[in-house]
Amino acid sequence: MTTSLGDFYTLVEDSIGRSTSVTSLIPLRVRMAAEWIERNYTFQYMKQWRTFDVSASATYPHILSLAGLKVKAVELIRRRQANLDADGGYYFSPALKPLKPQDRSRRSNGVPESYWLNGLSSIVLNTIPDEDMTFEAHLIELTEWGSSSTWTHWLLDNATHMLLVRTVMMMGATRLRDPKLWEVYKAELDLELASFKCFQESVEAVEVVAQWEPPGYDTYPDFRQET
Repeated sequence: MTTSLGDFYTLVEDSIGRSTSVTSLIPLRVRMAAEWIERNYTFQYMKQWRTFDVSASATYPHILSLAGLKVKAVELIRRRQANLDADGGYYFSPALKPLKPQDRSRRSNGVPESYWLNGLSSIVLNTIPDEDMTFEAHLIELTEWGSSSTWTHWLLDNATHMLLVRTVMMMGATRLRDPKLWEVYKAELDLELASFKCFQESVEAVEVVAQWEPPGYDTYPDFRQET
């Protein structure tokens, strides 16, 4: 069963059992709860493969734009070689190394070997590509939380209670206002997080046999969709 954002708002309202005077606060508190969870923990759905096509004739071919993405971390960037192997597959370069901008003394033309993040808006390569290249990146991404009542998300379907508990904690069950109630919700949240850590370890332990090619950034089927 798919849980929509509107369904979850109703669940929160039923759980707090208060007058409609606090109903207007629910959407903001749900988004804050989801953001807190994603800031402090990384779940499998947040790990996304992206590909970036670089044109050597572009004005800034050494800058990979992250526009439209909310990046929490970069786990891997590597170049996909233009030549194919005997089976028609791609070769990949070694992973580009993260670099501190102050450690570089010049920017030459050629094949990039390292990179750094320009805030969270772009990835800057240490050299200027002198030919068209394709890079693939493994990113940990934060969710651009929706607002439509029909919007769906992995957390709403698979971590309903965890998100609910954290939302209720943010609805007013603060340490100062009601410390006993806070501790009750905190204990529930800790149990949920421990359960999801075990789930995450199980997912990461699965051996992936099939090899697939990550889709391009512009064509990636985003699971977080407005309807």
